Amino acid sequence: MAPMKGLTVFIADLRKCRSNEEEERRVNKELANIRTKFKEPGLSGYNRKKYVCKLIYMSLLGYDVNFGHREAVALINSTKYSEKQIGYLAVSLLLIENDEYTRAVAATLRRDMHDPSEWMVCVALNAISNITFGGIAELLTDDIVVQLLSPAASMFVKKKSALCLLRLLRRSPEAVDAGKWAARVVPYLGHRDIGVALAATSLVTALAQQFPDETRKAAAFAIHRLKAIIVDGEYPVDYVYYKVPAPWLQIKLLRLLQYFPAPESAELRALLLSILRQIIDVSQDVPRELQQMDAQYSILFEAINLGIHLDIDQALMRECAALLGRFITSRETNVRYLGLETMAHLAAYIDTLDPIKTYQGVIVRSLRDRDVSVRRRALDLLYSMCDVDNARGIVSELLRHMAVSDFALREEMALKVAILTEKFATEYSWYVDVMMRLVSLAGDHMGDEVWHRIVQVVLANEELQLYACKIALQTLRGAPVCHESAFKVSAYVLGEFGHLIANAPDCAPVDQLKALQTKMPAMSQPARAVALTTVAKFVNLFPEIKTLCLRALDRYRGALDAELQQRACEYYALATVESEDLLPAVLEEMPPFPERQSALMSRLLKREADTEDQRTWVYGGREINRERNLRKAGKSATSLASADNDDRAPEPPQRSEGTAVVEENGHNDSGNGNDNDNDDSDPATALTPEEQERIAKSKRHYARLLWERDGILFDGDEIQVGVVAQYKPPAGRVGVFLGNKTAAPIYDIAIHAFVRDDNSGDGGPALVVRPAPGQDPLPGSLMPLGQARLFFDVTCQRVFTAPPSLRITYTMAGAPTVAELQLPVTMGHFIDPVTIPVSDFFARWKQLGDSAIGEAQSILKSPFLATDASASQWLRNVVGGMGFALIHGADPEPDNLVGVGIATTESGGRFGCLLRVEPKPSHGLTRVTVRATSPDVASAVATNINMVFGSR
Repeated sequence: MAPMKGLTVFIADLRKCRSNEEEERRVNKELANIRTKFKEPGLSGYNRKKYVCKLIYMSLLGYDVNFGHREAVALINSTKYSEKQIGYLAVSLLLIENDEYTRAVAATLRRDMHDPSEWMVCVALNAISNITFGGIAELLTDDIVVQLLSPAASMFVKKKSALCLLRLLRRSPEAVDAGKWAARVVPYLGHRDIGVALAATSLVTALAQQFPDETRKAAAFAIHRLKAIIVDGEYPVDYVYYKVPAPWLQIKLLRLLQYFPAPESAELRALLLSILRQIIDVSQDVPRELQQMDAQYSILFEAINLGIHLDIDQALMRECAALLGRFITSRETNVRYLGLETMAHLAAYIDTLDPIKTYQGVIVRSLRDRDVSVRRRALDLLYSMCDVDNARGIVSELLRHMAVSDFALREEMALKVAILTEKFATEYSWYVDVMMRLVSLAGDHMGDEVWHRIVQVVLANEELQLYACKIALQTLRGAPVCHESAFKVSAYVLGEFGHLIANAPDCAPVDQLKALQTKMPAMSQPARAVALTTVAKFVNLFPEIKTLCLRALDRYRGALDAELQQRACEYYALATVESEDLLPAVLEEMPPFPERQSALMSRLLKREADTEDQRTWVYGGREINRERNLRKAGKSATSLASADNDDRAPEPPQRSEGTAVVEENGHNDSGNGNDNDNDDSDPATALTPEEQERIAKSKRHYARLLWERDGILFDGDEIQVGVVAQYKPPAGRVGVFLGNKTAAPIYDIAIHAFVRDDNSGDGGPALVVRPAPGQDPLPGSLMPLGQARLFFDVTCQRVFTAPPSLRITYTMAGAPTVAELQLPVTMGHFIDPVTIPVSDFFARWKQLGDSAIGEAQSILKSPFLATDASASQWLRNVVGGMGFALIHGADPEPDNLVGVGIATTESGGRFGCLLRVEPKPSHGLTRVTVRATSPDVASAVATNINMVFGSR
């Protein structure tokens, strides 16, 4: 974009300003000039762009710009790329939620999203990513998904679309409704373009954290893509970075796999293990160039993290521990950092900590590393590898480093020391000594949770109370300056359990009170409030020093602080009231606190906040991560139960005639197609709204093929199945077309058509289905957007009742898939139209009715008759499409339709069939009556018509 002279001069003027007041005067002058220019008619696009750029610059400087929105909207409607670009930039910076121009912006964005120029599409995607309105995301998500999944979109647009969806998903997850399209994005992990696959991997990683069920196939895609890059060497030369093929894609795929459990397929598990071993083997050779080392080690650490997460081979875990031991002693800071972090991850999953304890000395020395991030990771690793055997050594080292550690690290170190001391304490004296030393060393860097937790532990353990009282009194008598947190603990413990040491030498009640009063004046208001409560407790515990306690309380009854004054007055009044029961009742010993999660642990987990990608583990060792996984499993118990049911092969569903049933990976996605489904089905197998919509869509496709000769039979997320048919009764030819809708190839394709057992009798099958001779075999693989076809010859030997089945099997990303459908071949397809005189129809109609050979009648709901002007023509098309010749004028009611046809079989003979359709638009009902010389033929035709009406 060419520089604009006016904008350049304005920026130079602002830089020359020597004070804020001078700059503000220049900005106000320019704002007034811009307002005037915007009111002038015929403002050129160049000037509009220049003035809007000035507004953007002033907004970035922090000035309030509350006009120019209309001009920004005018720019985004321009056909020039430079003006549109500035307009979208202004919209993203200046417009706010619920602005009057929001809908205009959304309409322009939608128009640009479907522009033939990819540059216009990309600038719109950039704008959507930067606009913070939640409504924009909700309105345009479907358009972005269309661009990502469209086969006509360029690779550049697909990458932009994936990254735009990722931005919207992170910013407004509730607005994008990603559950609807998450499964359709997964196959793009195998896209032939590395850039598209890289963007899709980032998007799928974010989706996997929120929609694990919809993205469950991503693991198989990721494993096969890693195999193609690492094992097979299939990658473009342009994506080789210092002899490392596509390192960014490898890292993202390895990280994506950490959000899924280990593969259940033995083949996939073995393949993944071989990939991890090959990555580890390649890392044994030390790279010479720094860039190659960075790329190779980044892949290696993600591979180790994945191996730790999957926990599928203990030998691999020990090999990882040895590798990490080498890395934490590396001279490179980044390598040491990653080694310490990954070893902490290993400590969270490994069965025994012995391989890690070997390097405890090295880890302790890392606490003195020059880089603070390395010191933090060393602290995390010591915290994770601590157990009963090495707890005292680790805690003593951490306390030794506490005094010299960074202020930013001291709070976290204090929290972890407190947690480890409580968790692995084997002696009460050691716990009290460590905690009192801790609050003395790092009390300024800790919250109240630490001293609160000390009090809770002391109250809950009677064996600890006597020793805690002695240490508390020693703390108050010790150094001239006592830390406030240590003072609070000491005061609280003496107030509750001071009587336990009252008979000990130098521990008399008056000694305890003097020690408390000595340190009290130097404490803050909250600490003195705790001390006043302790003095009040002394009145109840030690009546012999009541006078001294009242004197101390009386001193604070005139305190300037309202909290201290109120406490002192209330405690004094309580101590002087003439009642022997009131004081002991109010100031009795505190009961133990109920068992609950440590506040220290909660505070530590809050500090370890998740980034944009959620963590799959936390620091703290195996037990904490096991409890965390159990809590997560408890929250998603319903989903896990559903997944377990999916893993078990279900019973074959009972299918009604004419319903397409789809089964993928052994899981029935359509259910029973009978219109009269039982309402007492198991609630655990209830279908989701998406599955119900998929079933309804499949039924509509099937019903349409009952009276049309070509169309779509099944339209899923991965494949589309079409059918074309020609009939010359009693024979016909049916073609099945299979299309690949995904961005990845599918393999091992097989299409089989077969008849059911209930169509067979003593004379063999009533319907014969066999592959047509002389056609090309199915291809071994089907590329994205490719199509395969196979034709079948069908022959009607006798009257049959159930349609044949169509089974399609294929493999995608290593996962075999089975789709079982019902082929739309019914007895109604073997009917030829026959024309008879108008006067003969009702004679034959009455003849068939009197003989009672075969009649099927039903009354169907058809509310569309009253609202759809084309309904009558649709009825004629349906009757004609089912093989009946319409006899015009035969029925006295002009709206009624009558038709005649003959069903032909090869060995069973021919059967006459009459049809009468009586629509009643005023009632929204239609009566359909079929009479035939065979009851099975009449029933088959009536069933087909019922399905057609039901799908309307």
